[in-house]
Amino acid sequence: MDGIRTLIWTLPLIAWASLRLLAQPLDVFDHPPGSYLGAGACAACHAEQFAQQSTSGHALSLHRIGDHPSATSFAPAGAVARAGGAKYTYRLVEDGLHVEVSAGEEKSRSRLEWAFGAGEQAVTFVGQVDEDRYVEHHFSYYSATGGMGTTPGHSEGAPRGPKDALGVYYGTFGAQPSIMRCFQCHSTGPLALGEAFSLQPNELGVRCEACHGPGRPHVEAVASGELERASAAIANPARLRSGQLLERCGACHRPPASSGKVIDWSDPWNVRHQPVYLSRSACVQARGQPLSCMRCHDPHTPLSTEAARDNVRCLDCHHTGRRPATVCRQDVSRSCSSCHMPPVRPQDELRFTNHWIGVYDAGNPLRPREPSEEGSP
Repeated sequence: MDGIRTLIWTLPLIAWASLRLLAQPLDVFDHPPGSYLGAGACAACHAEQFAQQSTSGHALSLHRIGDHPSATSFAPAGAVARAGGAKYTYRLVEDGLHVEVSAGEEKSRSRLEWAFGAGEQAVTFVGQVDEDRYVEHHFSYYSATGGMGTTPGHSEGAPRGPKDALGVYYGTFGAQPSIMRCFQCHSTGPLALGEAFSLQPNELGVRCEACHGPGRPHVEAVASGELERASAAIANPARLRSGQLLERCGACHRPPASSGKVIDWSDPWNVRHQPVYLSRSACVQARGQPLSCMRCHDPHTPLSTEAARDNVRCLDCHHTGRRPATVCRQDVSRSCSSCHMPPVRPQDELRFTNHWIGVYDAGNPLRPREPSEEGSP
């Protein structure tokens, strides 16, 4: 009898949670169940692209903590302290990163399961607290220092006890399912509900079908020899116009600001929203060159830092006239982007490239000169 009561009580909760899951922000539910095959299915025909993309920051953007390439660095040998006297000790075990937080006489123990970020700059830790909540840990791992530091957006102030010290809490379901969006942008395909309403990604990392759409219709058409239908059954972002691609990439990297939306261009944290800033560049304005994300970034390969390669992209368009200036042509050791897309450091451990391409004054990497000022000293 107790089992029947439990089932009667549980079924409405499952139905409610499933409805909330349907509200996840991207369009994965526009496709039939089973449409997503995983990157391995793409590798059968696209082996080179699969191998290259597998080493990219996108592909490595979500791991279970113990599987992350930098996992052995996630458990400092000694306690980590923060303002207000709270102390954190860590143990890396098979099921995740166990953290004990001490604040005064109180202690709290928690398990963190997920590592967000490839580790090129940072890795942020997330864990499920209960059926309704997830927590983003107060400390993240920063590759620049090889240690822990405050997670972006978290308060440096003294916490109110060990549970508050653990991090920032997010509801799993609700009108603005923030943690669901985090998982969606760091994984591929639809999320599912696991035990205790835990979020279960379909495929870890941003893989082939995140950009090309579900592969089953494409694979089935290829297998039947219907090549024209196969081509139509798979998305190809390379065919998109510049503005469309900005919106597509902006689904996770933040789309260009809608009409009337105010952006604080003096806030260095906003620089991490590349499509927003690139859309301000003359290179993508109506009378400029149709520059798009993929003109500079090959989505199948790791992010390039080669100055020579970057310069070629710029000189495709800027090969005549007064730009680029003579001094730029002579200083071949530097990339065009080092001056015209300056690095911004919102905090010591992080560096973002400003995608608002322009002429910058020394000491001001946040906003370029107005066009009327570009000729001034």
